[in-house]
Amino acid sequence: MSAPLSAAAGKPKVVATDVCSVLKAPETFVNQVIRLRGFVYLGEDHMNVSSIACPGQGIELVIKSDQVPKQKDVHHFYVQMNHQGRKGVATITGLFQADKDPLTPYVLNIQHVKDVGSAPNNRH
Repeated sequence: MSAPLSAAAGKPKVVATDVCSVLKAPETFVNQVIRLRGFVYLGEDHMNVSSIACPGQGIELVIKSDQVPKQKDVHHFYVQMNHQGRKGVATITGLFQADKDPLTPYVLNIQHVKDVGSAPNNRH
């Protein structure tokens, strides 16, 4: 699986988008590195990102690399989310991929996390 490369840097091009756009047409984002901001929930056996603009839906978040949890930004994300009751808001960058699980046909494979904050009181 490959991501589009920018000609200048030889690094994957990051597509800025939002949760609802990805949920509306997920097939258009497959194998692209995307960046989005949303409400994040860390459950016992899964985590997802959602938006109040498209309630009742979310994008499953995964980490498929042993190195990613060791990155400072991802470690900070986990620490802060645990202090906030395992929910909050964050900007997540990762590779959007098709998944074999029929319950989660698409997943966002986290590469970086920034701007972690508390969820508004009326959310989650």
